[in-house]
Amino acid sequence: MSLSDRKVHIGGATAANAGLEQSNFAVPSSLREPKGSRKAGPRQITDREFALVQVCCDFVCACIALPLSLVALSYLSTVSVNSFSRLSPNIVVDSIFPLAVVFSLALGGTYRVTHRRLQPNAFLEVRELCFGAGCGVVLTIAIGAFLHGTLGAAEPYPTQLVFAVFVSVAVITLGRVIVRYLLHTLTTTRVLVVGAGPQAERIMLSVRQDPGMTLVGRAVDGEFAEPGTVGRVADLPSLCEQLHVHRVLVASGDQFHNESLDVYRRLLDSVHIAIVPRYYELVSWRSRLMDLSGMPLLEIARPHLSVIDKTVKRAFDICISSLVLFFLSPLLLVVAIGVKLSSPGPVFFRQVRLGRNQVPFTVTKFRSMTVGTECIERDEFEHAEADPNTPLRDVRKKLDESARITKFGAFLRKTGIDEIPQFINVFRGDMSVVGPRPFIPAESRVGGWATRRFDVRPGITGLWQVSGRNDLSRSDLMQLDYLYVASWSMWWDLRIMWETPKTMARGTGAY
Repeated sequence: MSLSDRKVHIGGATAANAGLEQSNFAVPSSLREPKGSRKAGPRQITDREFALVQVCCDFVCACIALPLSLVALSYLSTVSVNSFSRLSPNIVVDSIFPLAVVFSLALGGTYRVTHRRLQPNAFLEVRELCFGAGCGVVLTIAIGAFLHGTLGAAEPYPTQLVFAVFVSVAVITLGRVIVRYLLHTLTTTRVLVVGAGPQAERIMLSVRQDPGMTLVGRAVDGEFAEPGTVGRVADLPSLCEQLHVHRVLVASGDQFHNESLDVYRRLLDSVHIAIVPRYYELVSWRSRLMDLSGMPLLEIARPHLSVIDKTVKRAFDICISSLVLFFLSPLLLVVAIGVKLSSPGPVFFRQVRLGRNQVPFTVTKFRSMTVGTECIERDEFEHAEADPNTPLRDVRKKLDESARITKFGAFLRKTGIDEIPQFINVFRGDMSVVGPRPFIPAESRVGGWATRRFDVRPGITGLWQVSGRNDLSRSDLMQLDYLYVASWSMWWDLRIMWETPKTMARGTGAY
């Protein structure tokens, strides 16, 4: 397993860099020092060390998971070999399993990929953990059979190992979440964005919203540096060294310079580089990288939502909405009392939205504003159509609503509790748990490819909600809705549901 020695920053930025980030990304002349005369940077940890931490974490978690799975199996199984009295011999027989799991994950390239991910996500790693644990079972059985045939050692029991797969995946996932949380309190990935226009602004917004990343500036691919940037692509080697950059994110532009390619090739020895592909509006997680005689091609996934897909999604919605309404009914009662006591007026706020096939329906939410102030003027959305790159928080004048939102309502909005009554709409069939966000008819005036958002039921949560909500623009919203519908899968719905609580806790884009 070969890992590069690229750097990951630990600790806060230096005073000079902190001043840099507060000055519209203008690089002070004091930072442009000759190579060799620059002061030592902040404490760092290499990618190799980070991968080693990941390997140790996975191995320890697998070692913990093995006895846990054997204990759980002893209570569930009636077979004598799985009884609690045989716990110690079973642990010895299956002791190869933790090493086999880590070896399988390493063989699959997990530890090479982990440190390159911009936003490591435990949910996305479940599949590769299942594959690694499954290969670990096969490897353990194979080694056990070999030792049994040559040395007469006892063979592992497949039932115990298969049960250990489920427990180990859960324990390793939890362990990785804890380790990353601890690392994020000590580390931050310093990011430099290259490009201009809405695409670069979108990348910078996403970087600012991620607590694990620090935006150090923006560079441009041209002959002259623009106001508010730190320099040009030609300056990247010195900029990355001066600003302790760990990642460079390149937004695809209208022009491309051959000199830039040489700069990026040199940078690969010291920093990670990620490039937004052209026509990124068509690219989703279902797109696949192919090659034709060595030339990489990105195959765009075709829109596909079959009758079976729709049936599965609807059945999932009914199950989830029923469980939520049943188990959260005490919370709903408490919130209803709180809304009633916070200000005069009804408990629920109802509004007409457009659903699947543009059929109107009435959405239900807990009221968070004083009565008579919930209406949104139509001319705001006319302005949105005229300027699609304006953030929705400005279009909707969210910052001006603070005086009209009750104190209890502000809490409900920040935590997302005001959305819970929408599960009634889900149970009725007006909405889905995951899908495009339902908007009022004045805001839903779209045409062409953007109308694909009406092919499915709108959702309580969705790509828009976990990607920035009101901090995004109308054009961002249309693109995300299209990508969701065109690339739908049940796995993607589960991933969005996984990320929703984290987004709610941060209050990203909530006003």
